[in-house]
Amino acid sequence: MTTETEQAPASIADRPVRRVAAPACVVLLSLALMFPAAAGASTATLKKTLGTWSHRLGVDARGISLSASRRHPRRMTRRAKHFRLDALRARRALAAQRPSTPRGWRARRLGLAAFRNYAAVGRQWTLSGTARLHRKKAVADRHARLAKRLTKKGNRLLVAAGRLLR
Repeated sequence: MTTETEQAPASIADRPVRRVAAPACVVLLSLALMFPAAAGASTATLKKTLGTWSHRLGVDARGISLSASRRHPRRMTRRAKHFRLDALRARRALAAQRPSTPRGWRARRLGLAAFRNYAAVGRQWTLSGTARLHRKKAVADRHARLAKRLTKKGNRLLVAAGRLLR
C-alpha cells in the first residue's frame, strides 16, 4: 500500500523512449545498408536457380529422347513423369526467388511460364508413352506433336529469360 506522499514505481510505459530508440535506429540503419548488397545477390540467385533447373531438365529430356529412340515406351513414360515432376519443382524453386531489378522480375515471369510449359510437355510425353504401350499409335503421335509444340514455346521462353539475366 502506498500513501499519498509515496510515489508508485514508474511503469514501463512511463520510461523515456530514448533507451529503446537508439538501438532500434542502429538496427534499422544497418538493415537499410545491407539491402543494396543483397539486392544484386537475389538476381544472381535467380540466374543460378534458372541455370541449375534448366540443366537438370535438359538431362531429363535427353533420357526421354534416348528411351523413345530405342523404343522403350515404359522407360520413356517413367522418365517423362520424372521430367514433369522436375519441371514443377523448378517452377516452385523459381517462384521462391525475389529478384531485385525489373529485368530480374521479367526473367522470373518468363522462367515460370517456361517451366509451366515443360510440366505440360512432361504430361504429353507421359500420355504418348502410355498410348504406345496400348498400341494406339495415332493417339501417341498426337500427344508427341503437342509436346513438341509446347517444348518449342518453353525453349523460347527459357532463352528469353536467360538473356534478361546476362
